[in-house]
Formats: sequence, structure tokens, C-alpha cells
Amino acid sequence: GAYDPLYPNGIVTVAGKKEIFGLRFLAADRDDHHLICERKLDFKSIRIRPNEIDRNMDFSWQVGGKTLHLSWCRAADDAVFGQLEFDEGLEVVAELYLPWESRLEEWEWVNFTRQGERVFAGELISPLCSYENNAILFSVDRAPDGALGYNRRTAQYKDFEQTGTLRNITSGDIWSDMGLSWYLGAHYKKGFSFVLKNGKSKDFFAELEKDENFLDGLFDTGRKILPHRPQGLTGTGMLAPIGEAFSSLLAYNTMYKPHTGRRYIMVDRTWVRGEDGWGVQYNWDTFLSSWSSSWTDPELAKENMLSGYDAQLPDGKIPLITGPGRNHAAEPPISAGRCQHIVQGLTLWNTYLHTGDKEWAKICYEGAKKHNAWWFADRGDGQKRRDALDIGLLGFGYDPEEEVGILGAKRQPYVAKAQYAYFETYDDSPQWTNGVFFNTVRGMDNVTEDDVTDEAKYIARYHMADIYTLERCCLYAVNCECLAKMAAVLGYPDDEAEFLEKYRRMAERINEKMWCEEDGCYYNLKFDGTLSKKQAPDCFMPFMTGLVPEDRKKRLLAILTDENKFWGEYMIPSIAKDDPAFPNQKYWRGQIWPPQVLWTYLGLKRIGEAKLAWEFAVKAGRMLQREWSERGYTPENYNGYTGRCSGAEHYNWGVLMGLPLLEELVSFREDKVIFGNPLAEDGTELRNIPVDGKRYDMKIENGVVSVYCDGSCVAKGRGTAEIARL
Repeated sequence: GAYDPLYPNGIVTVAGKKEIFGLRFLAADRDDHHLICERKLDFKSIRIRPNEIDRNMDFSWQVGGKTLHLSWCRAADDAVFGQLEFDEGLEVVAELYLPWESRLEEWEWVNFTRQGERVFAGELISPLCSYENNAILFSVDRAPDGALGYNRRTAQYKDFEQTGTLRNITSGDIWSDMGLSWYLGAHYKKGFSFVLKNGKSKDFFAELEKDENFLDGLFDTGRKILPHRPQGLTGTGMLAPIGEAFSSLLAYNTMYKPHTGRRYIMVDRTWVRGEDGWGVQYNWDTFLSSWSSSWTDPELAKENMLSGYDAQLPDGKIPLITGPGRNHAAEPPISAGRCQHIVQGLTLWNTYLHTGDKEWAKICYEGAKKHNAWWFADRGDGQKRRDALDIGLLGFGYDPEEEVGILGAKRQPYVAKAQYAYFETYDDSPQWTNGVFFNTVRGMDNVTEDDVTDEAKYIARYHMADIYTLERCCLYAVNCECLAKMAAVLGYPDDEAEFLEKYRRMAERINEKMWCEEDGCYYNLKFDGTLSKKQAPDCFMPFMTGLVPEDRKKRLLAILTDENKFWGEYMIPSIAKDDPAFPNQKYWRGQIWPPQVLWTYLGLKRIGEAKLAWEFAVKAGRMLQREWSERGYTPENYNGYTGRCSGAEHYNWGVLMGLPLLEELVSFREDKVIFGNPLAEDGTELRNIPVDGKRYDMKIENGVVSVYCDGSCVAKGRGTAEIARL
């Protein structure tokens, strides 16, 4: 995979913790030879095509308006075949390197060498391994225009940009020309094909002694496989681009952590904070990505979720953010004082329904159970972590001592603590802040709690903002319900009963304390006992619990479907259209966010509003369809006025905009999968749906749903059709 976050235009081969090598393609315009590498790459120009994780990759990018196209596939268990094509006027340096080089242990190093006219090698060396060195071979179908091993990478590039050639620029003294190279570049002015193969140095040596072109058979194999790679999830109409986005974007953002040996789905490659190894991992983004990727790659979905629990701290908290921590950023490498949205039970249950893997689910369940307990746990002085007033509801906060230390917390400005607390939820949402701290906290060292006039303010002694939120409470209730279902499947009846009781109690408190009879709406509850009458999609989250009284549903739906507030072509804005913050269209102040779209859809589905749920799902899917079809984007968020991308372009949860439509058409249950929807149009098709190790296709004609597997019809029915699970 392209596991190096700064280099989607490359491949990292991983055969084990000590068998990691990289190949990256650095392009330049032939007129100035300026190599585009690291952050100079125009990520907005990237177009990703359907691919299968760890089996193939197909995408393009641009340099100076000219296009490069990289595609590769597995030619063997330990080898890949690839092709790089690019427009006239471009040139490329294919560079062999060692990803995460700083992780080399004492007495380890790497050496890249040229073994023949078309063959290059990389070898990990240590006097402790008895010549069982791990190595990689890079074989090309034609000799490069120039090739060179080097150590001073920056100086080498500068010389290339001046001369247009790869030449030896070392000083020529005995210490500089002994032959050890930490990088190797091969210069090409035209496209080429290549093979990468992992193995042992001694085995490669034996083969090369016989024939330096011994990898040529893999070129023939690769050329046969490459045109016939799987298409991924696809279908008709808007399902085609939605399926393509699911099958492309999640693979594109998949990273590898060398210290855990696991892959995870990064938020967006552009969010790498320096050359810090494997980028950065966020909490709810990661877990939501498992649900999404279960639609295309159930194995990646499981591995990704385990990566989420790899970050769990001993007290049960899953930090908002974790990173390698070697780039010395102003934020700590682990947000040990902040958690994030409670989606672990919800995503575990839905990912389990796709995978059916109980052994994997047991591991995740234990992590989710510990995380569930953290929110109401005693912090050590009798106060519950995120329930300062001990009323059975939840809010958000920040524990500064756990992130910046006791002395650091003493000196950390109040405004920084407040903004860190807001980061535990929807950052700058007008539901609690005017957003001033979100821009910068510089020059505000003297601001105190008494100076703040926000809707809710951070209370230092509580380590919480003085507000209980619908988002936190409703997600906790849903989390408990899903964990109860999971406990039943895993054979834990006591846990099931306990989680069901927690679920019911939380739903009761929401109904009792957070409902406004006058407005016919649920609101956040302030610590002073008053309701914060800011209307946001969170107002409809109680629908997700399934325990909203019947007499309240109609009133709440009237607010949701009011086009002056939330309903319309582009949904759902993060604050009501008639709120003064909506015109800001900045972050959570009016923009449309895929997770809130998902919450709203799940709520409509839960209360049985089939037509509204379908309409809502289609509208959300149409927004993703347009962005993907026209620009290859899966936006982090959307402008509430135009419905266009206004955040990161290749964000992992961007595909959530298409998830409701997929859920409308294919419903996974423990014992069966239900295909189709009576509201779907004739001619609707969805193909390559993974179920229990097989791939299924669905087609709707004349109201009849037909399900196919391996070309044979296996189920048929009017409106819907079912297949039994294994």
C-alpha cells in the first residue's frame, strides 16, 4: 500500500516489522527539473480509482497541470507489478528509501545498490542477523536515463534541479565515496513498468548470479492481472460514484503503524504534522471508518478498529488524538486529557453485522466496555469524569494535568483549557461557544472564567464545560444499547442486562431533563438548570434511542422538516438556518458534517419514518455523488448554502454521506441480509457487496429485487429479497 502518509505516489512493502522498504515517485517539469516531493505535492489534484486494499492501487496526480498515472497489482504473494505513465514534458525520479528510518535499532542500517542495468536493491544490514538480511528488489522493464545511490538527499535534489541529471556530487574524499547509500534514485523521461519483490539477500544473490533478469516472469504475470482487477463496490446511477468513493478513498487513506504492525484509516493525508512516521490518528473518525470500510473490505474494517483500541489508555479513555510525537508540535502526542464522541458500541455492532467475526468482536467489546465505564468513573475526588453535578447526564471537558502535567496545567491559560474542552466535541459549535478561542488563544493569557460570555464556559474546578449535551447523552444511550446486543451475541447475559439498564436510564433522563414542552424540542441542559435553546441536528438525536414518546415525534419532525431551519436540498446544517451563526459557514457554525448526517438518518430510520429516511439518504448521497464525480473529493464538510466541499478534500468520513443510501438498500442482520427497498427506483443496481466471504449483486426491476452470487440468482422478492447468513 501507499502507507507513507506523505507519499500516496509510492508503495511501502511490509513483510514484517523488520522487512519494510519504500518506493516513491518524484515528478518534475522537464523545463525546470523542480522535483515535487513531500508537502509540495498538490493533493487536491489527486484522483483515486477503485482499488482493493493491499492488492492494487490506481490513481493519478498532477505537476504543473500535467498528469501522472500510477497503477499496480500483486503479481505474487511477495511481489507487486506496477506501471507509471506521465504526460510529455514531465520526468520522474523513482526513489528507493527506508520508511520510518528513525525506528532502526542500534547496529542496523540500510544500503541501496544497483545490481544490473534494470535491477536495483535495498538491504537491511545488521551484524547481529548472521547475513539473513531482509532485502527488496526493484526491477524495471527498461534501463533508466540515469541512476545513483546517495546520502545527502536535499543537496542531491538541488543539483538535479540545476542540471537535470542524477550525478555524483560527493566531495570525492575517502569518507564520501565508499559506496554506502541510504537512498537510490532512477531517472526516467518516459513511462515504465516495474516489479517490487521482498525477500532475503542471500536468496536474491543466488538468483541474480544465475540471471539478473530473473524477475521478468512477474512482468508477464502483472500485465495479465492489471487490466482485470476487481472494480470494488459499484452500481447504477448515483450508486456508481458512491461505490467508487467507498472503494477508493478508504484504501487511499490507509496507513501502517510500524510499532503495532497494524493498518488504520487516516483522516486525510494532508493532516500529517511534519514527517512524523505514520501521521495522526483520531478517535471517532477511526471507528466510523470501520463501519464504512466494512462495505468494501471487512478485513480492513476489523484491523482498523483494533488500531483504535491500540490507542486506549489504562483508565479506559480512547484519546481524541494520538501520533508518533517526534515532530515536537505544540500539542502532546496523546490527548490524554480529552476523549471524543461515544461511537464505539455503535460502530462495533454495525461492523460485526458485516463481518460476523465473534473472536474479533470479543477483543473490541472489552475495549468498548472499558471506554463506556470511563465517562461516569470517579476521577479520584468523588466527581464523575463528565458528570460534575452527578445527575446522570454527560457533557464534555478537558483534564489538563493529564496532558501538560501538574505544573503545565498551573500555567496553561484558561482560554487554552476551554478550547481543548471544546475539541472534545464539536470544536467551535455555537451550541456552546462564539468560536473566538478556535482561531487563536494568543494574547488572551489574562482571560478568566468570569470574562467568558459564551453559551457554555469551561469550569476549571470541574474540568468540564457547564453544559450537558444531547450529542454526548444520546450517543451514550445508543452505545449502551449496542453493547447490550453485542453482549448477548458473545454470551454475557449479566453485561447485557447491565447495559440495557444503562440505556433505559439515560433515555429516561434525556426525556425528563432535556425536553422543552414550549418549543417541542430537545435541548442541551446548562448546569444552572436552564435549557440552551440553540437548535442543531443534536436536537433530533433522541430519535436514535428509539425511546422518544409518540406525542413528541410529530413536533420534533416539524422542526426538522422546516426548510427555514434544517430541511432542503443540502442537509443537514450544523446549526439551524435561522441561527445568527449560520451565515458564518465556518466549521461547526453552519457547515454540513457527515457524522451529523448519519445521526439524523439513524434517528429517522429508528422511528420508522421510511419515506423521510429514504429522501434524506438520497439527498446526502447526491451531495457525495457530485463532489466525487466532478472533483474526486470526499469532503470533510460541506458549505450549507452551496453543498460544495469546504473542508479537507479526501477525508475518511466523507464517505458517510453515502452510507445512509447503502444502508437503505442492504440491511445486515445477524441471521440474514435483506436486499432492496420498496422506495428504490426500477433499474437500481448495486454490485460487489461483500457478505461472509462472497460477493453479491442486487438488481431491482418492476419492483422485484433479484440477488446474484457468481452469476446465479440466489434470492428474489417483491420490494425486498433475503439471503440467510452462514
